[in-house]
Amino acid sequence: MKKAILSLTLGAAAADVVNVALTHKPKTLLEVRAMKERRTKHAERFAATLQDKGLPSVSLTDVQDSEYFGEVDIGSPPQKFQVIYDTGSSNLWIPGKTCTNCKTKAPRYESDKSSKYVKNGKSFAMQYGTGSCTGFLSQDDIIVGGQAITGFTFGEVTTEAADVFGQAPFDGIIGMGPAAAAVDKVPMPMQMLVDQKKIDHNIFAYYLASGGKTGSTLTLGGTDSSFYTGDFTYQPLSRASKILPYWMISASDIKIGDTSTKACGWFLGCQSVVDTGTSVIAGPIAAMNKIIAQIGNVTEDCSNVKSLPTVTFNFGGHDFPLEPEFYVIRVKDPATGKDQCELGMQGMNAGAPLWILGDPFLRKYYTVWDAEQKRVGFALAKAPAEGVLVV
Repeated sequence: MKKAILSLTLGAAAADVVNVALTHKPKTLLEVRAMKERRTKHAERFAATLQDKGLPSVSLTDVQDSEYFGEVDIGSPPQKFQVIYDTGSSNLWIPGKTCTNCKTKAPRYESDKSSKYVKNGKSFAMQYGTGSCTGFLSQDDIIVGGQAITGFTFGEVTTEAADVFGQAPFDGIIGMGPAAAAVDKVPMPMQMLVDQKKIDHNIFAYYLASGGKTGSTLTLGGTDSSFYTGDFTYQPLSRASKILPYWMISASDIKIGDTSTKACGWFLGCQSVVDTGTSVIAGPIAAMNKIIAQIGNVTEDCSNVKSLPTVTFNFGGHDFPLEPEFYVIRVKDPATGKDQCELGMQGMNAGAPLWILGDPFLRKYYTVWDAEQKRVGFALAKAPAEGVLVV
């Protein structure tokens, strides 16, 4: 398992940029399809609940299907956990020692073994698009990317959705979403790193490796030039993000080849959440089904992938083409070792007409989330050179 590491970026001081190594565990094709079905059922159920309550919010994160995860240490001495660094939610939670249904042989936080633990005890609940967890709040020191945060408030889980988390290779989730989305309005890790002078800026960026390769990395405090080429194109957070607190930007068009799908309205466009916690590109069911029909079927044996069209997203007048090598999910058949393919797009009723730019998009574009200037930026991703030294 990779360990969280401190990386020195060329021309930057040690405290400026911190890199956290991320691990990706791919699924089989059957597991991918099962998660698509589960995502649909949970999203529809949750959307119906929101409509009944009249709540102006949606739940987007599919926490098990993505599985780009890294380490976080909690307590003194440190207790180590594997967590998804998720931009679609805004809280840290891990299993507590009193969890009644958390998976066996997994680490559980033991507050009595930490000299820095401070009791909070307030009830805590998280609702995701594919499940939920409940427990109570606790406070302790944590370490992210080698940097200590003192007095951090997190969720100590006592029950969790076993069908979602029971077989997951990670222990919990650390939310990297906007502060306004945090349950109980607990402080965000990025802001606390800035406040405690561990990094200079509330900015972070992700490099997600493609094709099952290693090297996926979360950079805290800025960007790392070894992971991208060219310049960043920035998009401001949309006005709708003030109502729905997500990293949300507005697309003006989605094209298949050179032809507009006319999926984006002239007034609001396609409100798109930039989310590391979702393994597909998702959108409103009717609009996405039309796009899927125009793309055409993806053969399970991957034989027609190269003939599929390019799908282009337009943000602020800038085109971001996405070739089939990115929007098609390619996995290995465990029995034969041969590639199997599935379209990485899905219609989903999220309770609002939202689109989700998940991992297929983020694998092509190195992405930066800038809380200081309320914007998201994209640059063409590249794998770091073999000779880059990470210490």
